[in-house]
Amino acid sequence: MKLRSLGLSALISALALAGCNALSGVDSLTFDGQGAGGRGGDTSGGGGASGGGDTSGGGDTSGGGGASGGGDGLGGAGGAACGGEPCQAPTGVALADQTFTELRGDVTMGNVFMDVCPEGQVIVGYRGQVDDDGDASIHGQIQAQCGQLALSGTGPYTITTAPGDLTPNRGDYGSVPWTSMCPEDHVVVGFSGRAGLFVDRLVLDCAPLLVEGEPSALRVEIGPVSSPEGVGGLGGEAFPDTRCGEREVANVAHVMEQGPITAFGLGCKTVSLVY
Repeated sequence: MKLRSLGLSALISALALAGCNALSGVDSLTFDGQGAGGRGGDTSGGGGASGGGDTSGGGDTSGGGGASGGGDGLGGAGGAACGGEPCQAPTGVALADQTFTELRGDVTMGNVFMDVCPEGQVIVGYRGQVDDDGDASIHGQIQAQCGQLALSGTGPYTITTAPGDLTPNRGDYGSVPWTSMCPEDHVVVGFSGRAGLFVDRLVLDCAPLLVEGEPSALRVEIGPVSSPEGVGGLGGEAFPDTRCGEREVANVAHVMEQGPITAFGLGCKTVSLVY
């Protein structure tokens, strides 16, 4: 009998091969390792290795709902930073916490004025009059030009300014009008100049307001500072560049006058986002 001619190791190999063929669809196995039948219908069947439903089917390997699906791979970056939900969008800007810079000039004489821009407005420039003494001229009148802040965009965001109100005119001296304005969408954040008994020269510090940070932690920052051309004479002594605090912008025209302007400063507030 053919079974008796097989050794033990051959029998084990034959049984293992029979198990493999059973998994692949072979009907039966003789002890010489040959399939008894049914091979053609199983190994070449369209539903097996080359079947479109498994290896190349759009539903599994290249389906739109898998690795490249917009709902999972790309959609939740902003939400993941806000507890799995879409981050709340800011709706505007606010001003808070009034502070004041140092007054520059002679603070021992004159009337003190602190003229505040209307709610939601900040200083974007100044105008006034100087006398006609050339390099020896001094500031005789001054008032601030305010601007209305607004938030635009849906991310990234932009803070813009629109024309606002004028503060009252202070001083009653001088005959030569002047205007010094920040660039578009910039605000006053400081000043420099010269002063003695009176304010001789003023140079404004202007900067844009930038919205920065991740969607979950947006904040307002002061952008690069620039200065329009200074106004006034070259008398007195130069005083240090005088700035509002971090993330603060000017909203108060703080001056002293006794005919001419004797001292100049700013009132400042912190600007932040409203939700």
